[in-house]
Amino acid sequence: MASFSELQELHNCYLEPRSLMSKYVGRESAFIEDSIRRVFPLLNKTFSSGRVKGEMLIQLSIGLYFQFLFPVLEYFTEIIIGNSTDQAVLEVEKWRANAPGALDCSHAAKLICELQGNRQSMIEKQDMFKRKIKQVLTYDVSKRNPLCPQVLPQADCLFLENCLECHMMEKEGFCTALKNVSSLLKDGGHLILVSCLEQTFYILGNFKFPHLSLEEGFVRKALGEAGYTIEELHVLPRTFHDLYDVADYSGVIYVYARKDSALECSDKS
Repeated sequence: MASFSELQELHNCYLEPRSLMSKYVGRESAFIEDSIRRVFPLLNKTFSSGRVKGEMLIQLSIGLYFQFLFPVLEYFTEIIIGNSTDQAVLEVEKWRANAPGALDCSHAAKLICELQGNRQSMIEKQDMFKRKIKQVLTYDVSKRNPLCPQVLPQADCLFLENCLECHMMEKEGFCTALKNVSSLLKDGGHLILVSCLEQTFYILGNFKFPHLSLEEGFVRKALGEAGYTIEELHVLPRTFHDLYDVADYSGVIYVYARKDSALECSDKS
């Protein structure tokens, strides 16, 4: 079983971020129904309720999954994006700067504009996103401060999108990493977790990347032990029955949870 350092080296060498985005969340992706199209409405509903808002949001994801933040932009003043590789960071910075050859995220912007009643145009939505991004950083979930050497104020919201399960191949490591990334979130803060269930691998190019298989019961237990109270949990079964040789997940899990205060955690122990 691959160690964290071995997986990180694999990602740095062979996980091409633009290809990953195109294959799994891009405009022509066969997986787009199970990713953006089904998760965006859940995000929009959670955040438009008024329960989830604040000054700063931190997202940690594998590759270029920052597009999942389109539904939440208006609820935060600042956004910090954490990516797993330097190459992914550069791609986000190119998009943010409107550089030639930058990523095309218009399909994601179009979808959320439609869900929100076209209050803004696609261009306005993307411009808002770019303005709110304050930093784009690499992360290391094996460290107590995953954004080391940066030391940031704790965020009001932490958004984990296919993050820990792509770096930790044992459940004990997943739980340790969850506690590490939780240090980035204020007591009482909001956690959004989006992941695939029962997935053991995903294919990109000629490489088969490992993925920790998660079950709903384990996710519930891990969050509880890390000091969270689950407010919403949705399991979205896979919508199609082919391409299991490309990515073998059975469904998508969406969780909104609150980080308990130190006092609440003490009361539970």
